[in-house]
Amino acid sequence: MASRVVLHIGPRKTATTYLQRALQILVQSGRLDRSIYPIETRGRVDHNQVPGLIDLARASGGIGLQPDAWTHQDGTDANSLMTAVTAASEDVILSAEALSVLTDDGAAAVIEALQPTPVDVVITARDLARILPSSWQQHMRNGNYEAYADYLRLRAEERESGRHREELRRGFWRAYRYGELVRRWRSAGARSVAVVTVPAQGGGAHLVWQRFTAAVAVPALPAEPPDVPEDKANVSLTGAESFAIYGLNLAARASGEGRRNVRAMHRALIRRGWTDRPDRGGRLGLPADVMPEVSQWAQEDVADLAATGVTVYGDLADLSVSPEGPDGVPGAESVAAAAGSAAYLLGKRRGEIPSADEDSDDED
Repeated sequence: MASRVVLHIGPRKTATTYLQRALQILVQSGRLDRSIYPIETRGRVDHNQVPGLIDLARASGGIGLQPDAWTHQDGTDANSLMTAVTAASEDVILSAEALSVLTDDGAAAVIEALQPTPVDVVITARDLARILPSSWQQHMRNGNYEAYADYLRLRAEERESGRHREELRRGFWRAYRYGELVRRWRSAGARSVAVVTVPAQGGGAHLVWQRFTAAVAVPALPAEPPDVPEDKANVSLTGAESFAIYGLNLAARASGEGRRNVRAMHRALIRRGWTDRPDRGGRLGLPADVMPEVSQWAQEDVADLAATGVTVYGDLADLSVSPEGPDGVPGAESVAAAAGSAAYLLGKRRGEIPSADEDSDDED
């Protein structure tokens, strides 16, 4: 049995894919023992342990999933992952950002399944000014069609009402109210919980890796991160591209296109077309009129997180949000240019669009 399990629970959009890909590369290049970060527990190579850990949690009823997500699971993925943990003799790192949205019962079920091995939980945390736009982008990449303004209003309503504490499908604030997340996993039975803050934009992947390795405290991890190809680190959309994807989703819905096929079209655009454009535009940001409110949320959350006394690797100031700044929503002309490029690329590359079953990092 493993001497301990380091459970990295994300949440999503907090450098999780980068860290998972870095660990995968270390294993595949022979620089990290396969028992420390098990990536071949189900007859294929994965970059994280999402399948096994979701399979483990779903029996508790503590995780809300899309109707078409992980419908094939029957306990096999969970059993295969537990076999790998049992066979290990030293530390094991497991990473699955989906665990951040678990309810109290779901978190307790995961900890109980891993016992008697002690579990140290690591949370990666990012500021809401980057989380909210990125989360909507992922929502669009998963084939949904909720307008950005509506998405932000719903997040505000959920936070005000506290519905995330009662309703299984309201997972956003279960993941991103970091103080509550720390308390949930402590109560679930984790031996320890630590938080790694993702540095402000421009801080660099090296600093993220440094903080993460300090938090997990696994001696076998190198001080320097491996090179992670950009297309493996979850390629970001620009603001204009995000709105073009939103339009594509609306059109696909009207024509009756399935969500999985729509996601395949997205991957074709992002990985085989848009990334070659010389002027893709800037990142999606927050509308200027919501920044004061989001700044207040961030202040509340930082204070709540500090009150837990959790060990922080990084700086809580990384989670602050300025109440002022430029409007982060793209203009109509840049969206039209991205949409026109999408139409051209889809027409030109129709025969190259990957199948709906092709491996994807997209999760909701």
